[in-house]
Amino acid sequence: MNEALDNLFLHEKPTLALMALEEINPVYAALIAKRIDSTFPHTSAIISQLEKHGLVKSNTRGRIRYLELTDRGRRAAKALRHLIDILQEQEEQWMRLEKLSQIINSNGGQSSALILGPIRRDLIKLKEIGSDDLRRAAEELDNLILENINSSK
Repeated sequence: MNEALDNLFLHEKPTLALMALEEINPVYAALIAKRIDSTFPHTSAIISQLEKHGLVKSNTRGRIRYLELTDRGRRAAKALRHLIDILQEQEEQWMRLEKLSQIINSNGGQSSALILGPIRRDLIKLKEIGSDDLRRAAEELDNLILENINSSK
């Protein structure tokens, strides 16, 4: 893959710019700059790079240069959006697991069945939708709960 293009999307502003191009219609550089909280010159440089790599095309009407994603640009924006959604989803799941762990550990591991039942249901959901690492961590916490329940009988 083209190293310059790879490097472009390892930065926040170009990624945000590409996604803004997908979301705003009609769109021009000043709107994107405002949306991504960037200067107009920096945004223009980003757009030029996107255009150079065939992700964006432009047409001038009057004094305004309107921008539009190419098919390739739309696919890239969609892929970036999907990646961001996955990363945010995983972060939320890990945060939920941490909260569940804190609830269990707040009572020295001795929680009532009224608390442990709902926690186990949440853990089962995390095990179903999470990554392998998240699944293992949820399984360990679930095993701790089962040990707690069995030792209180």
